[in-house]
Amino acid sequence: MKKILVIVGICIVLAAMPMTTALPLFNLKPMNIIQHHARPSLTNGTFTGVFAMKNESGYIPLGEFTGTYDTEEFFGTFVGTWTTYDGNASGTMTGWNWGNIFYGQINTTGSEGSNWFIGLYRLNTTDNTFEAGAIIFGEDQHFIRYMMGSL
Repeated sequence: MKKILVIVGICIVLAAMPMTTALPLFNLKPMNIIQHHARPSLTNGTFTGVFAMKNESGYIPLGEFTGTYDTEEFFGTFVGTWTTYDGNASGTMTGWNWGNIFYGQINTTGSEGSNWFIGLYRLNTTDNTFEAGAIIFGEDQHFIRYMMGSL
């Protein structure tokens, strides 16, 4: 019985071989999984915007920031300054971006320490605007800030 099943299986495989050459089941061409860059390529430029915190009723604007960026393909750097609307605090920020992830340090004027931040951003190339969210890690606490601006 086993010999008959083996012979029938071999016959089915041999009979199916011409069909596989006429109608291939798999596309053997090299596939390009990523057709386009994951993020539009930017070069050098400036950015400006506002940062805010969020609560149950929406966004509460806290201040504004400006800076410059230098990006080549997927990696880049940025530097900037920030100021609160009430004038109580200001400082600088420096960082790097990798794809749509950014990270760096934020310093407050008059303070010796610096805080680290990490976040994600989304770029709208139609009108050159961006939205971002970041977690800022302080010495004894961490908080989330949202940024909206233009390039």
